[in-house]
Amino acid sequence: MSGLIQRLWDRRGRRLLELRAAERAHLQGLQLLVENLSPIQRDQLKLFNYFDVVGGDTGTHYRIHLDDRMNVEQFDPGGKAIRRLCFLPKGRLPVGDVMLAQKIALELFEIEALRNANQLLAWETYCPPFNFRY
Repeated sequence: MSGLIQRLWDRRGRRLLELRAAERAHLQGLQLLVENLSPIQRDQLKLFNYFDVVGGDTGTHYRIHLDDRMNVEQFDPGGKAIRRLCFLPKGRLPVGDVMLAQKIALELFEIEALRNANQLLAWETYCPPFNFRY
């Protein structure tokens, strides 16, 4: 029985190390994001958990929310939200890294980013898939 207990303790220890590494990556991603925002964008993120970006090709106003899925809002010239967008880099990245990639993509490659984005109209609701665990 002691072999089973030892394996469980080993597994628990590995899981704790994985969680600490993920938390460290999350914090580093947020730090990198903040370092690459303008002072106004930093204030927005701190106060509202989002920041605004202007598209580099069309001048369209976007808002990137602190999340990594369906977190980009597109606004019309009158300031009304018209759609929600989801586009992100490949791989499992911390939220801060995803948001920084979205910011850079909208500022430098707006048309390509929109072409690849999943889109919902602003009044449609997004329900993320449930991750069932048995």
